[in-house]
This record gives sequence, C-alpha cells and structure tokens, in this order.
Amino acid sequence: MEALKPHIPANSSVLIIRPSEVTVDKLQQAKSSLDGLSVSFELMERLGSSDTLYSVVVVGLFGAEKDLDYEQIQKSMRSSGIIAIFNGDNSSVSLDLLINGFSDWQQISENLTIAKSPACAFGTSTAIKLAPKVWKLDADDDLEDLIDPDDLLTEEDKVAPNKKLYTCGPKSEKKKACKNCSCGYAEELAGAPPPEFKSACGSCYLGDAFRCASCPFLGQPAFKPGENVKLAL
Repeated sequence: MEALKPHIPANSSVLIIRPSEVTVDKLQQAKSSLDGLSVSFELMERLGSSDTLYSVVVVGLFGAEKDLDYEQIQKSMRSSGIIAIFNGDNSSVSLDLLINGFSDWQQISENLTIAKSPACAFGTSTAIKLAPKVWKLDADDDLEDLIDPDDLLTEEDKVAPNKKLYTCGPKSEKKKACKNCSCGYAEELAGAPPPEFKSACGSCYLGDAFRCASCPFLGQPAFKPGENVKLAL
C-alpha cells in the first residue's frame, strides 16, 4: 500500500474491493495505511448498488481477483480516477485495462499496476455535428486531368435503339414470332406448350459458357436435360 499512496491525490475517496472472507484486522490495517483519506470497502458483486463515485478503486489488495468486472468498476469511479490492481497477471493486465477504456497505465512494482479511467463519466454522450460532404474546387486546383463525361460517348451511343431491327420475338416492334421459330415464342403466343427441343451440341443445359452463339437458351440458367425452364418475371 505504501507504493500506491504517493500516486493518490490528497482528499481522494478510496474504494477497496474486498473478498467475502477477510478478517477485520486486515481491513483495519488497510484503512490505517491510507490515513487521511476517506476509505470504503465493498464486494465485487455489490458494485453499482450505490450511487457514490470514488476517486480511487483498489482491486486485489487481499489476494488476486479473478474475473474482474471492469464495467462495474468504471461505473463506480469518477472521471480521470485511478484504478490500482494488486497481484494481477502482469502479462495481460495492461491489455485488459486498455480494452476496457483505461489509459496511462503504469507498473509501479512487481505486484502493483495503476491506470486512469476516462476523462468523461461512464455513460456520457454528446452529439456529433457532421459537416455536409461537399466537394469544392479551389482556384489553385489543377483541372487539366479532369475528363468531360460527354466526351466518352460516341455518336453510336447517342442513337436510340431501333425496334425495327428486331424482326421477330418479344423485342420486335409487332411482337411476332418468325417463320422458323425455334425458341418457343410461337407456341407461347398460340398458348400451346413449347416444342420438345433437341440439342445439336448436347451442351445447351450446361449454361451460357457451353452454348452456341445461336442457341435459343442463351441468357437462361443451367437446367437438367429434359427440364423446361420457366422464369418468374
């Protein structure tokens, strides 16, 4: 305790986390070692039952504490308070403190590590004012590398599609089936079932990667041989 006392500001309120089984003599000895300071004792599982906030919270003074509840400890601390951990695992205590929002940790001795709680009270919130995302060009900006998007279009890109180019099929102007219709559109218009298609290459059902350029199944998903593909549009 003597190693901790120089790091405790004057007139601080100190909370010592005690185990359920500890002698009165040990509690009195711990309180006497912090003479001149307001010292209280509490069980780890009872943290948060009081609204009192402490400047310093001491953990592990009477033996190593397992499964520290850093959230409840921080709720019991004032902003920029000090947490002191005795008999902690030096290989992990610094990382545990960092993950749980404590900063400025110091290893005072082989069995004592201290750190500071956040500068704001636990649960404090504030509104963040976000500036509008506006991209403005300054007079000094180099505009030579800027490209006019209209320059990327060719004259062919600007011409509207001509439906007369489609002499048959659902994309044609009159939406008629051609005389030698093999895609099943003629049967669709007549309300008849599509004809049984016999593949010349045997790869139609595998998908577009395996189909001929004139395959009537182009654009349709792969299917099992003999299965009729129906698209839900």
